[in-house]
Amino acid sequence: MEKEYTLNEYTDGLTLYDFVREQLLDVDTEELSDNVSDEIQVDITPEKVYFWTRIYLREEDTEIKIGDTIWIEYTPSGEKLETKFITYGKKGLEKDHEGEVVNYNPEEDKKIICLMIEEKTINHSDSIPFLRTLFKLGRHYEEQIIKRSELIFIKENGGILDYYDCEF
Repeated sequence: MEKEYTLNEYTDGLTLYDFVREQLLDVDTEELSDNVSDEIQVDITPEKVYFWTRIYLREEDTEIKIGDTIWIEYTPSGEKLETKFITYGKKGLEKDHEGEVVNYNPEEDKKIICLMIEEKTINHSDSIPFLRTLFKLGRHYEEQIIKRSELIFIKENGGILDYYDCEF
């Protein structure tokens, strides 16, 4: 059973007023400015939208860590797209015919990795004319048939992910 503490045990017998006063005496007021404005300050953060790509690995890759950069390369044209490894897929994620989640299991499936790419890159970059056609939510989407050997996923350390399928 956990011990219950009283205020006096935290304040060494001081009253609450004296305890707060002691804490405030340690505040350095020399760095404070007298120039105070009552105007409201607003910082607008630009909106960002991300697309997700799922890579289905043959075997779990223990070298990659969340936050690592993964490059998608289309070898015939040499196009490269930078992505971030954000999370693993989930086991037992079931959806109905409308795409709504009906069963969710938070356990990770480490053979499925999820990559994140900024939507602006896919929709507005002219440096990836073929790769941008793979993203179903992108404005340049087209049905494509490609060889698995033509689409590679390169890890930060230069290694290549061994995958059997991917979803854009």
